[in-house]
Amino acid sequence: MQLELKSRWVFAGFALIPLALLAEALVLQHLKGQAPCPLCVLQRAAFLLVALIALVAAFRAPRRRGAAGYCAALALVSLTGLGVAIRHVWVLYHPKFGCGIDLLEEFVNRLPTAKLLPWLFHASGECTAQHDPVLGLQVPEWSIIWFSLLALAAILFAAKCLSAARAGAAA
Repeated sequence: MQLELKSRWVFAGFALIPLALLAEALVLQHLKGQAPCPLCVLQRAAFLLVALIALVAAFRAPRRRGAAGYCAALALVSLTGLGVAIRHVWVLYHPKFGCGIDLLEEFVNRLPTAKLLPWLFHASGECTAQHDPVLGLQVPEWSIIWFSLLALAAILFAAKCLSAARAGAAA
């Protein structure tokens, strides 16, 4: 019972973080005029998927192995987002290899999410655009930090859930 209550709050925290980051992305886009590029949109999609998985897990309040399974999904999506963010930072520092207006933008803008939620998922910016830093870092650099923290936290919580499952099986 104790792990079930704790997992509900942990997963709620996993949902709250990416939702807050998406809210900040919308502020930067709609109030500060920073148009998202295709790589930004893919990072947003990863943050939203982390939040959705975490919300489902928070409502279901899984125990032990079930919680570890949700954590594995969170870690996998976070690591995918981390890969996109790393690529984006690389493009920022190597602008001649930027994605610009290319096949990636066409692909991202043809996805159902871009049609359903264009205010969140429509790519219209350049990946090489240098915007004003937020607390000294570019947005994709912040994404690297947050995706890393989310993945690490998911892995650690999964390990805790699995050790609780082993302890419960041994008892």
